[in-house]
Amino acid sequence: MYELEGAVTGLFVILMVGFFPLFFQDGYFNITDAKLLFFYFCGAGLVVLTIILAGAGYLQVRKDNKIGRKDTGGAKRDYKEIIKDIPVVSWFTGGLLLTVLISTVCSAYPSESFYGTDGRRLGAIVFLLCMAVYLILGKYLQPGIWIAWIFLISNGLVSLLMILQFWGINVFHMWDNMVSADIGMFASTIGNVNACCTYFCIVLPVGMVLFYLSDALLSRVLYGLVLVLGFYGAYATTSDSWILGVGTAFLVLLCFSFRSHDSLKRFFETCMAFWASSLLLKITLLAGAGNVEAVMLQTFRALPMQNFMINKFVLLAEGIVLFLGIFLMKKAEMKKLEIPYQKIRRIFVFLVVLVIGIVALLVLIANLSTNKQWEGTFQWMNRLALQDDFGSSRGVIWKQTWNAWKKLPVGRKFFGYGLNCFYQFLYQYQGAELSGYAGRIIDPHNEVLLFLSISGIFGAVCYFGFLISNAVSAGRMSRQYPIMMIGTVAICSYLAQSMVNNPTAFLTPTLFLYLGILKSLKRHYKEKEI
Repeated sequence: MYELEGAVTGLFVILMVGFFPLFFQDGYFNITDAKLLFFYFCGAGLVVLTIILAGAGYLQVRKDNKIGRKDTGGAKRDYKEIIKDIPVVSWFTGGLLLTVLISTVCSAYPSESFYGTDGRRLGAIVFLLCMAVYLILGKYLQPGIWIAWIFLISNGLVSLLMILQFWGINVFHMWDNMVSADIGMFASTIGNVNACCTYFCIVLPVGMVLFYLSDALLSRVLYGLVLVLGFYGAYATTSDSWILGVGTAFLVLLCFSFRSHDSLKRFFETCMAFWASSLLLKITLLAGAGNVEAVMLQTFRALPMQNFMINKFVLLAEGIVLFLGIFLMKKAEMKKLEIPYQKIRRIFVFLVVLVIGIVALLVLIANLSTNKQWEGTFQWMNRLALQDDFGSSRGVIWKQTWNAWKKLPVGRKFFGYGLNCFYQFLYQYQGAELSGYAGRIIDPHNEVLLFLSISGIFGAVCYFGFLISNAVSAGRMSRQYPIMMIGTVAICSYLAQSMVNNPTAFLTPTLFLYLGILKSLKRHYKEKEI
């Protein structure tokens, strides 16, 4: 059943996982348009073919069942029971669809909100197509190991291209005819380096879990190789934002690893892939010390955090800890030591949530309080106040976005200004304050502020509820089907980096593509239980 629909969704996944990240036209000059057209072509084709095939199948079923025959099956279910059985994820999915419609219809610029011709090009058409892809893949895709192999090849190439450009090798001549100041701001076949960071925060957690769960030698070698290339590629972006996402991925993976000696050993081995990548970067930097022409390489040398991460003493300490951890876990397995991992996991999760909650609360108090300057005992709170130059001027953008949102009417606070209308929203309410700002601000580099602005409180709750409920659902299923960890680890990584980055016409379809594959895995395992 659904063989043709499965073939169509399989072809779509091959194109989107295998070719979408690598596709470009005319270098970086119109890479957004090229990516968007590729997604439009593949997404529209998927939707049209699925409607035709599913419609034909539905008509055939009705014909076979002889329309008009009375149903002698069980009694009709009460509507309350039906509503009760609807998963939380489905409620947020419906809410997100409703958000797209309301934000577009009620937008101050409905045409721009629908078509999305300006800025990030994320209008209602893109979001509706993304939702359609998510639902269709979840319904008809037949997942298998073939997706992992396509993933490995495609993302291995993306990482390799990033590394070559890091060393000044202008692959495919994509930097030709660019303004010198823009060289190094765009990399690989993804585009802007911030988009590259976000992409790595989606795919690296997937690769981490695949390596973590693999047993066969060939699989571990290939997954490990691609993982090392991927971490090196993340370093090569010359941006720090990937650390937030990948660091969160390791933290979540550690939570899952408090199950057994073998699980913790696998976690340390996954950390070894990152350590090996950092060590490889350090060695190649020493070997290429005389290279003064590579723009991205020179930019990287000025990054304090990432250079600290590859400091020889830091690498030595990491190596000792990881080798010791693997050795101790093997010893514990041999001696069959009993360790209360479940209790340790609960305490660990509680402490992580507590620390994050306290830090977030203090930051909010420091920035939203009417006190301009803290004095006396609380003087240290001044260090938590957001500075305008924080994160390449993200600080000033966040402040002006929040001030603009506070000026919105109550209705727009709840339903937003309109999809893809952030620029119009910001400059309508804070244009005077931003008159001296160099550049055109088309997003706030923070998805919470973005969705609050364009889709309101309702839209932000539905969007983040959709992502979080998918992560929670996958985490619960991972107890029986460990591969489902992919969903929780990848989504948490994406959410962490989304606090400093923004969605694009490439990243949003990619996110919903992987969510659709995750949904198909959920369906696949639930069908096995029947």
